[in-house]
Amino acid sequence: MNLFSTTLTTIKRHRFQFSISWVICLFALFSLTSFGVLRSILIQLDSLDQIKLFTKPEIKQLQEYFADRLLFCCIGFFCLLLIGFALRLYIQKKYTTSLKQLIYTTGLEFFIGLMVATISLILLFAIFEPVYESVLQNLYHQGLNQFKNLPNFVLSNGTSGIAYSIRSSLSFELSSMTLLDLFFNALLKACAFLVASLGVMILLFQTINRISKRKNVR
Repeated sequence: MNLFSTTLTTIKRHRFQFSISWVICLFALFSLTSFGVLRSILIQLDSLDQIKLFTKPEIKQLQEYFADRLLFCCIGFFCLLLIGFALRLYIQKKYTTSLKQLIYTTGLEFFIGLMVATISLILLFAIFEPVYESVLQNLYHQGLNQFKNLPNFVLSNGTSGIAYSIRSSLSFELSSMTLLDLFFNALLKACAFLVASLGVMILLFQTINRISKRKNVR
């Protein structure tokens, strides 16, 4: 309880720094969730019995494209959070004598910022769902741009005369309810990754703190 109250006091004292942490967490959640949703959509498209807009190799290439970007985002945001964590420890170290408690309070502060960012992203998704779908659509089209010889249209069954656009809206293949499920699944995975990253950072800095104390004793 003392740890929680100390963290809240620190947040009130350093609101600007907390706002930066919140923005970083919000952007990280948005990026990780978006690429996670697109990767899941491609898996869905590959398993649907509807008109096949892409061949198996093309879908696999698209999946790898978004999987690579999801991996780059994970590595990039982990490094960014690590740098931010270290900077917060360096800045606030002069306000406390216990580095051990400071590591835990900083971790809890980042966790609170992550929870606030999660709620904010859900609210933004609920209010601006069409805007979010258009962002997904733009990212989806960027993935399609890697194909040089991709046709603009695909004929249904090859003989029906009905042409389907390769760049059709994602809502054409998936219902809004399915997209909602994919969004929350991807958001949950993104939150789990960031929480695990915070845990690793706390353990890392606590280990460094113990090692430095032993060296000072010697």
